[in-house]
Amino acid sequence: MGKINQTPDFLKMAAGLKKDAVRYASVTGVNFFQDSFQNQGFTDVAFEAWDKKANDIDPEGKVLIKSSFLLNSIQVFDANEKRITFGSDAEYAEIHNNGGIVKITITESSRKYFWFMFKATGNFMWKAMALTKKTSFSIKIPKRQFIGESATLMNDYDSWLKTEILKRFKNL
Repeated sequence: MGKINQTPDFLKMAAGLKKDAVRYASVTGVNFFQDSFQNQGFTDVAFEAWDKKANDIDPEGKVLIKSSFLLNSIQVFDANEKRITFGSDAEYAEIHNNGGIVKITITESSRKYFWFMFKATGNFMWKAMALTKKTSFSIKIPKRQFIGESATLMNDYDSWLKTEILKRFKNL
């Protein structure tokens, strides 16, 4: 008597693929967005380098990674078969990612800090800030996108998914 071929359980295979796809996309997405810090720019369709800091004393010129807090704050907030939401819970993440203007109120406490920094560094910028008659500063933060929609990331994901589907059908 010949061997009877059983019909594969396609629903079970699809469920496993969905679960693995969410896991793969979650890990790959976090790694991709964290790579923006090492690459010093964001890759969507093409790589867009970040502006360097104007008065950077770091010899490597790396921006946004002094403490790595922002880099390490990137995480998956929600993940399911239809959507994965990435983000950062760092309070300053949005202003760095999108750019914008920050208004800083000058208080007596901040003036003391400016004097402290002037004495510590000898940089006259701090002295000028301590002596200013202004009651606030407006600082323009340039856009240094590190997270967002990326055609490159989606192409990587699509390629992985196609390969994974073919691999699973070959193993039936």
